[in-house]
Amino acid sequence: MPLLIRRSISLVFIVWFCLAISASQGSNPHRAGGVIPKGEILVKGAVPAASDSTTPLPEDGKVVDGRYRNDYFGLVYPIPDKWSEQAAGPPPSDSGSYVLEQLALVDREQRVKAHVLITAQDLFFSALPVANATELIAALRAGLAPLYEIEREPDEVKIAGRTFARFRYKSAVAGLHWRILSTDVRCHAVTFTFTGTDTEALDDAERGLRDISLNPDAPSCVAGYASGENVLERIDPHFSARRYNTIPVRVIIDREGKVKHIHLLSAFLDQSDTIIAALRQWHFKPYLRDGRAAEVETGLVFGTPRTILRLPGK
Repeated sequence: MPLLIRRSISLVFIVWFCLAISASQGSNPHRAGGVIPKGEILVKGAVPAASDSTTPLPEDGKVVDGRYRNDYFGLVYPIPDKWSEQAAGPPPSDSGSYVLEQLALVDREQRVKAHVLITAQDLFFSALPVANATELIAALRAGLAPLYEIEREPDEVKIAGRTFARFRYKSAVAGLHWRILSTDVRCHAVTFTFTGTDTEALDDAERGLRDISLNPDAPSCVAGYASGENVLERIDPHFSARRYNTIPVRVIIDREGKVKHIHLLSAFLDQSDTIIAALRQWHFKPYLRDGRAAEVETGLVFGTPRTILRLPGK
C-alpha cells in the first residue's frame, strides 16, 4: 500500500484514539487486504457478529455502480471521476471505530495524488470522551502535533442539508494537505478525510460531498437506554472461558420492549453466541417518542470495561 495512504490513515487514528502519540512516529503495520490503525485494540480471534443476516450493519457498505452505499447510515457517496477503490479496512475495533471505505486518485506513474478515507466512530463506545462529530474534530485539533500547520481552524459547514464539522491542516515538509469533514449519523461520527499533495484534486473531491445522501431509516438512538429501570427482565451471559476483551454491543429494541436485533462489534464466537442467547431474553420498558411507543437503538458493554482516555489539557 502506498506510503501516503498509510501515513494519512495513521495520523487520523493516532490523534483520535491515542492523542498523545505523535503521527511522526511512523506508519501503521499492515496486512494483506487491510490496514490496522495504530493505537486500536484488535483482539486476535475477535470478530463482529449479529443476530440476523438481514439487518444492515455499519461494516456492510460497498461500492456499487460507481457509488459507495451503506444502508446502515443511509449513505450514498458518488465516487469522484477517476478515483478507485483501495484495500479493505480492518474489522470494527472494540472502541467502535470503523474503516468504511478507502478511495484514491492515482496518476499514470501510479503515484497517489489524493486519497479519501471514510470512517465511522460509534459514539457509544469511543475511547475518547466525545459525544458528537464536533467534539471529535475538536479532539483532533487539540491533539495535533506542532509540526503541522493549520490551514483552517475547526468550524461548521452545511453540506447536502447536513451540518459537518470541518478542519484543515497541512505538513509543509511532506507537502501533504488534510481536509476533514465529520457529521453525526445514528449516534456515530461519520468522517471523510481527504489527504494528498494535489490541492486541486482535494478541492474537487471535497466539493463532491455536495452530492452525497445521508438519510438512514433508523430507530431513535439513545445512549444508556439498556440500564436501570428501563430493563424489566434480564439474563446475564455466562462465559465458559475468561477473556479480558471489551465486547461492545448494539441492540435495537422494538415497540413492545423486546430485543429485535443484536450487533456485536468485536467478540469471540463463543462470546457472541452466549451474549445473543442472553439478550434475546431481555425485556425493556417500551421507549416513548412523542408519547408513542417507538423502536430504539442503544449500546451496552460486556467483558472488560473500556478505559476512557483524557483529552489534552483536561
